[in-house]
Amino acid sequence: MTISFRTRLFVSATLIVGCVLLPVVGLGWSRILSFEVGRLDERLCMEARRLLMPPKPGEDFHRLQADMLGKLRLSQAQQLMLRLEPREGQSGLQSEYWPAGLAIDSLDWRSATQQERPGAAGNCALASFEASGASWRAALHAAPEGRSFVAADLVELKGELQGALRSALTLVIPLALALSALGAWLLAALTMRPVNRLRKAMLGVTQKALDQRLPSGGEDREFKELIAAYNAMLANLEQSFAQATRFSADAAHELKTPLTILQGRLEQAVNNAHDPVLQAELTGLQDEVARLANITRKLLLLSQADAGRLALNVAALDLSAMLRELLADAEMLLSDQKLNSAIEPHLLTSGDAVLLRQLFNNLLSNAVRYCRSAGVITVTARALPDGIECVFGNPCETIGPECRAHFFDRFYRGDASRNRRTDGHGLGLSLAREIARGHSGELTLQASAPDQVLMRLWLPKP
Repeated sequence: MTISFRTRLFVSATLIVGCVLLPVVGLGWSRILSFEVGRLDERLCMEARRLLMPPKPGEDFHRLQADMLGKLRLSQAQQLMLRLEPREGQSGLQSEYWPAGLAIDSLDWRSATQQERPGAAGNCALASFEASGASWRAALHAAPEGRSFVAADLVELKGELQGALRSALTLVIPLALALSALGAWLLAALTMRPVNRLRKAMLGVTQKALDQRLPSGGEDREFKELIAAYNAMLANLEQSFAQATRFSADAAHELKTPLTILQGRLEQAVNNAHDPVLQAELTGLQDEVARLANITRKLLLLSQADAGRLALNVAALDLSAMLRELLADAEMLLSDQKLNSAIEPHLLTSGDAVLLRQLFNNLLSNAVRYCRSAGVITVTARALPDGIECVFGNPCETIGPECRAHFFDRFYRGDASRNRRTDGHGLGLSLAREIARGHSGELTLQASAPDQVLMRLWLPKP
């Protein structure tokens, strides 16, 4: 499946933002956790110092432990380790859930003097360790009267932070993605503006509009270069097309006079010839010159149409009457074929009578020329809400899709027609379509069976 460049740009920008957002969230989580652990360290040092102080009246160890649980934001006694090692001659204290085999001096202690408050006595050291299947953070406070140890399970801290982060991300992530998607779509739209202008201009290029150029003012440098290249290509194409059109018109015009003279001389020679063999040869030459003159005349009309200078003597016309007259002439050319017609009366339009007659003649002569033996040629004409429709149909030899694709190509003739017995030179349908377009109409080959040809002509109403 092919997707548009705008969609591809939008998806790419969204993915890039998403990929950037993930490490940002990860880094933010790491920084927040580090900050909260620092705050916990400060509280642990404070509680370790407090543990060395003489107890207040009525304060026992269990009440002290419960108070520390609240200050350290712990929910269970198993999440707190306490130990007091006074100097010699005094009794020590240890929490109930002290893990077996935990030696305080074996931990990797690091000084935390930078976290001490001014004027605090003694010093505090910090350490992290694993015990009882959990991660712990501990503070060890040493003073002349002894040392104290306080450790807290980090699961509560991490859980609290994860909950807060999850609540924040539930709102932040969708909002960030929505804003990123909106920004990516706007970026894609802004990026595609000059591309869309260029595409629209390219779609509007025809042989009659090669003089159009795209302005490049206000565009970025890359698009200015692209537009400049496009304008240069269009200028070269316009020049080449103008030269080809001028050559066709000049050649056809220059051939017109000598061919007319040659036709006249051959006609005189045929009339003056007494030898039947010579007379037959001269008649054959006369037919070939007439065929060449016909080609020249059609080339001149096509070159005028290409240059947008097809001269039209526009007048009100009754297409119904014109078609009936041409059909009566076409019936005389039939051998064993039949001609059926259904023409609505009073189909009125405006156009050049000579050119439209030639258009209909080309369509009818093609239908008669290539109709199968004993086939039926059909011609219908009717009024539509937006114009007049004429359809010409005839059975024929099987025509493949490749041949149908070249029906309106100039000088193209299918393999079945490349012989001298079938007259024609591959310009009739091309000229017929140009005449239709010159009248703001259209001539198209309709979809049909392989052994059937349907030509549809549409002309606007006056």
